[in-house]
Amino acid sequence: MQPPAKVVDWISIQDGMCILEIGPGPGTFTIEAAKRVGKKGKVFAIDVQPNVISKLNNRLQRKKIANVTTKVASAYELPFSNNTFDRVFMITVLAEIPDKKKALLEIKRVLKDNGLLAIGEFLPDPDYPRRKTVIYWCKDAGYELVSGYGSVLHYVLTFKKSITVD
Repeated sequence: MQPPAKVVDWISIQDGMCILEIGPGPGTFTIEAAKRVGKKGKVFAIDVQPNVISKLNNRLQRKKIANVTTKVASAYELPFSNNTFDRVFMITVLAEIPDKKKALLEIKRVLKDNGLLAIGEFLPDPDYPRRKTVIYWCKDAGYELVSGYGSVLHYVLTFKKSITVD
């Protein structure tokens, strides 16, 4: 697995941004994102499992991190307004979501028009999808690939909303 600081670099998280992390686990990337957005920015972390959010809340309190808000929520029904986030990211999460297209379309709703979706995957995750599979899932939901970082063992892909002309 890549160091969280490097992954956050790849995602281009900057001071003052509003960020959403889906499936934060222990908060390794959440905490790094919180450092990057600074006091003017905000990180939201959601997970469908209440115990994950509870453990993350405890960790955030111990570390005195105040710019992260956690919620128990599904990627299928994000509790946020349209065009809220500069970045949405998932690290080793997308392959675990049964209806990927539904989740990706919901993410698209809350992502700003100039925002980026970042998806990271790392071996030996048992649900590890190949890059081309993730690219297919995202294109099918109306995203364009912007960049890819890493290797076959660990990668991060960034996507933007596709511009469609009628």
